Amino acid sequence: MRALARLRAPVDDFFLKVTVNADDPELRLNRLRLLGELRDAVHTVADFSKIAG
Repeated sequence: MRALARLRAPVDDFFLKVTVNADDPELRLNRLRLLGELRDAVHTVADFSKIAG
């Protein structure tokens, strides 16, 4: 969880500075893949769907 907590600022920064749904289809796909990799990494730690709220 500490490792995930350290990712908070870079992930927040990503969403503030990067348009994931870019007009360029290749760029959009790369960004979506990056987010998918992040999601997969987070799911190796815990099943966050079990957390209410």
